[in-house]
Amino acid sequence: MKISRRSFLKAAAAMGASLAWVGSARGSRVKWHERRDLYPQGVASGDPDPHSVILWTRRPFADGTRQRLTVEVAEDEEFRRVIAHASAPVSSAADWTARVLIGGLKPARAYWYRFTDSDGNGSRVGRTLTAPLPNDPRTVNFAFVSCQDVNEGKLNAYRRMIYEDERAPAAEHSSLSFCTSAISSTRWSSIPTR
Repeated sequence: MKISRRSFLKAAAAMGASLAWVGSARGSRVKWHERRDLYPQGVASGDPDPHSVILWTRRPFADGTRQRLTVEVAEDEEFRRVIAHASAPVSSAADWTARVLIGGLKPARAYWYRFTDSDGNGSRVGRTLTAPLPNDPRTVNFAFVSCQDVNEGKLNAYRRMIYEDERAPAAEHSSLSFCTSAISSTRWSSIPTR
């Protein structure tokens, strides 16, 4: 199913996201240098369909209440073939998070993306995959994780997902949070029994 630009704009506005539409490939014009310390939660992508994906990051600033980031999407890891870029506002009111809906992508394809602030401080480079078309004959694999215990160092499922990401490009996490384990093990174990 193709999406019109008008529908795309409505979808971006409904989710409070900036938007970018794919154009001609060109080399990056952004003076980017990686500063992971300034992007403490890294980057993420989600809600893929055959022609779009949402990109996310968090970049806290010490001064002011509003800033702007630039997001770039490329067909290659070196950003020699940037096909989309957009300005993404971040604000203290939104906890310094940015959401960008990228449209016009090709189905079942890998893309690389990154965010950069006005001083050239950049996030890590992320990789995302668009969904296949509904009639794509290839099988689709999913990874499911639940109830990882960060306090016990039991995060091996995530390591395996990273290793196997080409075979299981879609992941589902169903858990309340790692805090649930921590709370239940400390709070409930201290309740006296009869």
